[in-house]
Amino acid sequence: MFRHVIIGAAAVFGLASAAQATVEISTTGRGLFSNVRVVGQPLTLVGPIASVTGRTAPGYTLNGNAASLAASVGLGTVSGVTATLDLNSGAIATAASANGTTPLDTTSGSASSQLSNLAISLFTSNGGPVTSVLDLTASQVQSLTSVSKVGLATTLSGQSIFSGLDLSVLGAPVLSLGSNAQVAANFVVYNQNGLKVTLNQQFASNFDNTRVLITNAIGINFTNYLLDGRSLSGTITVGQSLTEFMSGEAVPEPASWAQMLAGFALAGAAARRRRMRKSRRIGA
Repeated sequence: MFRHVIIGAAAVFGLASAAQATVEISTTGRGLFSNVRVVGQPLTLVGPIASVTGRTAPGYTLNGNAASLAASVGLGTVSGVTATLDLNSGAIATAASANGTTPLDTTSGSASSQLSNLAISLFTSNGGPVTSVLDLTASQVQSLTSVSKVGLATTLSGQSIFSGLDLSVLGAPVLSLGSNAQVAANFVVYNQNGLKVTLNQQFASNFDNTRVLITNAIGINFTNYLLDGRSLSGTITVGQSLTEFMSGEAVPEPASWAQMLAGFALAGAAARRRRMRKSRRIGA
C-alpha cells in the first residue's frame, strides 16, 4: 500500500505543470584593450576603452563612447634599439542592450563596438629612422554579437565589418580590404614567429545552462615574439562584443506545489496507518 501511494505521489509530481524556465542575458561592448609587454618586465595595460555591460532583468539599453584614443607603450631599449607600440583611434562607440521586463519574457540581446580611423603600429628605432614591425590601419571596424530565444531554441551569432583596412608586417603588405568588407569567423591573416593577426575572431563556450559568444573585430596575439633582443607576449583586442545567455531550471507553478504537498501528505498518512495496523497485529 505504502509503495503504491508513493508512486501515486510521484505521478502527481510529474504531471504538475511547470512555469517557463527563467532566462538571464548579459551583453558587453568594449572598444580596445591591450596587455602587450616584454616578458619579464612590468605590464602596461591600455583600456578597456568605452566599456559598457548590462544584465537582465529588466531590459536595458546602454551606450559608451570615447572621442579618441592615443596611447604609446614603451617596450624598452635593448642594445640601443628602442621598441614602441602605438595605439590610436578616432571616435569609439559601444552599445549593449537586452529586452524583457522579467526573466520570463527576456528573449533577445545584442552588443556592438565600432572604431573609426584606427591605427596600430609597432616599430623600433636606434636613434635614426624607425623600422616598422607591424602596421594596421582602418577607416572603420565594427563587431556585432546577438542572442535570440524562440521557443526552446537559442541562437548566438557574431559578425565583423571592415572598411579601408590595410595590414603590413615587417614592411611587407599582407592584406587590404575595401568598404564594408566581411570575412569568415576566425580568419587568420598572418601567423608567423609568434605573431598572429585574426579578423572576426570568435570564441564560443557552452557550459551547463550558460552559453557565451565573444566576437573581436581584430585580435592580435604575441606569443614569445622575438624583437631585437626582447620577447613580446600579450594581446591587442579591437572592437569586442559579447553575449551571454543563462537559462534556469523550470520552476513549478504554485498550484503544482500544492498538488505535490498533498501527494506527500497522503503518502505520510498511509505510512502511519500501515504502522498502526502492524502494531495492533503484533499486540494481538
